[in-house]
Amino acid sequence: MPPLFRYFSSVNARAFVERGEVLFRALSYFRDYEDAGVRADQYEGTLVHRPKDGLKVTMTSSGEEIELPHTLESTAREDDIFVYCMSREFSTSIATRFEAEACVEIDHPLAFLSRVRTALSLRARLRAEKMIHQPVKYYERHEPPIVDWALPERIAMRKPKSFEWQMEHRIAVPLGNAFRVENVQVKLVPLGQVRQRQVADHPRPLLLRLGSLAKICRIHAL
Repeated sequence: MPPLFRYFSSVNARAFVERGEVLFRALSYFRDYEDAGVRADQYEGTLVHRPKDGLKVTMTSSGEEIELPHTLESTAREDDIFVYCMSREFSTSIATRFEAEACVEIDHPLAFLSRVRTALSLRARLRAEKMIHQPVKYYERHEPPIVDWALPERIAMRKPKSFEWQMEHRIAVPLGNAFRVENVQVKLVPLGQVRQRQVADHPRPLLLRLGSLAKICRIHAL
């Protein structure tokens, strides 16, 4: 598996390498984060389908097909899926957009992922055996969702095409049955409707301490 990269402040880079501090956050945190769309994604945890020629539905009573001025949205349980985000690319342009002071190169990602899974297994409410990791798939909103709309773990690994510059590789782990098939909220949203921030507080972040990672990664100053 090729190396993975994580962009940090200098202080957090040292905490990662020296103490193995890995901070997971709920999907809802990134949905509501305010940074002009760098880390923030208002559709984090939601798969959006908006066909170019309009959303068409078929009336079951008559078989008539009608076009609706709406977007189809399928949302996973954003508060119950925790993610840790890395990149597959070492890039000064990515570092600049993240306003990073350092980049940690994880030379042995399989060893790192194994230690993460072990640490997660010690947290009673987390389903460490359901942990997944893979490159994020970037999509255009007009692309058919096929079966992805019903699969929360796939929704957690999807982001709009506008975030493709991040080249993200993501770890995701659920609480309880958050990855259960069809454990999603599906709704039709009028075109132009603005998504509202979550009123309630976001779940507390999940901090893992893996111990020194100095043997499997290195810091690049920027």
